[in-house]
Amino acid sequence: KLEAESVMHIARSAEAAILAHARADAPRECCGLLIGTDTEIIDALAARNVAEQAETRYLIDPRDHLRAIREARVRGLQVIGAYHSHPRSDARPSATDAAEGFAHFLYVIVGLGVERPRMTGWIWFDGNFAPVALVRFS
Repeated sequence: KLEAESVMHIARSAEAAILAHARADAPRECCGLLIGTDTEIIDALAARNVAEQAETRYLIDPRDHLRAIREARVRGLQVIGAYHSHPRSDARPSATDAAEGFAHFLYVIVGLGVERPRMTGWIWFDGNFAPVALVRFS
């Protein structure tokens, strides 16, 4: 179970998929689901952003969420979180992110609005987002 100050290992292939998705969907926010274990992000599955204001918000298509749950189960894994992009800002949770956050779910944010794209991990903890260190593995 993720808590504040946690460390999460992320497969380089998952990291690359998230970044490619963020760049492809810009200037809209991209979104997707993270598949893995309590300590590792094994895969990132792209989802459709069905938010009405997709340039500044994300809403994962429920069909894509169900597909990710099924795929994770088949692989003996679980949906451990979600990712999304901030096309015009840094990789920090926004007020909208905070309004919709819930506990024990990993949030990965890609910020494209900075000189070099940045990816950060977060968990909703005690009424606020706490950082989760992302450590790459092959």
